[in-house]
Amino acid sequence: MKLITRYLLKAFLGPLIVCLIVFNAIYIIFDLFGNLSKFIDAETDILLVLRYYFGMAALYSSWLFPASCFLATLYSMWQLSRRNELTAMRASGISFHKLTIPFFAVAVVMSLFTFCNSEYVVPSFSRWSSVFDEADFRAPNVDYKQNYLYVTPSGEYAWKFENVNASSEKTLMSPGALHVEGSYEENGHKKYWGIRTDDAKFLDGVWWFHYPQQMEFDFDGSELLAPRVTTNVPEYVPQFQLKDTPKAMFVAMNNWEFMSMRDKYVYLHATNPNDPEKRFDIWYCTASPWACVVITLFAIPTGITSSRQSKFKGIGIALCCFLAFFVLVAMLMFIGQRAYIYPGLAAWLPNLIFLLVGIRLYRRLT
Repeated sequence: MKLITRYLLKAFLGPLIVCLIVFNAIYIIFDLFGNLSKFIDAETDILLVLRYYFGMAALYSSWLFPASCFLATLYSMWQLSRRNELTAMRASGISFHKLTIPFFAVAVVMSLFTFCNSEYVVPSFSRWSSVFDEADFRAPNVDYKQNYLYVTPSGEYAWKFENVNASSEKTLMSPGALHVEGSYEENGHKKYWGIRTDDAKFLDGVWWFHYPQQMEFDFDGSELLAPRVTTNVPEYVPQFQLKDTPKAMFVAMNNWEFMSMRDKYVYLHATNPNDPEKRFDIWYCTASPWACVVITLFAIPTGITSSRQSKFKGIGIALCCFLAFFVLVAMLMFIGQRAYIYPGLAAWLPNLIFLLVGIRLYRRLT
């Protein structure tokens, strides 16, 4: 690695790390003031507190990382330009493009890290932190759900799990005791059916119930006819009529906010594929990580230009641009979630606008 590249990385990474630490510290301090009494009352272990704040920090990283990239790039370029270091480097024969490569390289790494964080860290750590908060900061059993009701996307029948481990798709392949019930019409009369088992397994794409009890109830107005119960069956009986998979159940058992993009996509297409709010959120999962690169491109010429003006005027203009980006994101989020424009366009439009403006400003300096 060349000496100048190392110098530029050092000039950028220092402010970037400071921004990340300061933003997280501000959030933790304010949250700690509000929850300190709860931590004391619950006698919460310090390791659980650290895990809680790690999960919450991961949840807010989609805006934390771009904000840090913007401020760090702005400050670095402002300092390098104010001290005429960029001018000296370019006078020595180094092109402006090469000088900015370290900044873009770090921004790309931050974008990839943001995407991986939302796909792998948030679904586990942030979900735990949310349940931990709801449990008044007493160690919760996040994975087990008692008497959990899962209604199929079609609404034709529902599953009721007595005590199921919902930690993963694999654990839902052996959910234990459950009850499935639904309804259908026959000769103008509505009938209700139910299947109860003390053990269920999902093997080779088929549900198998251990000694299932099958029941049917006929309803004619308010009159209830006697149920028909069948118990003389083999030990494990396939239930070909039940098409629900552990994957779909696992996705439905988790809060939408803490799902990975892949799980959100599965859930959306299993329920209501035309839901504009959820469609926008999936598109936003693809767009938001790349804000780090876009906003870095915008911050490079902005930082250099602001150094040529008065200190307070330059900082003011830069902060206004910084706030404009997030205001634009919030406005288009509102519009996209209500399908006033195509959700994918609403999610990507802030990136596209600042990308075009950033390219125009960048080219003026080359």
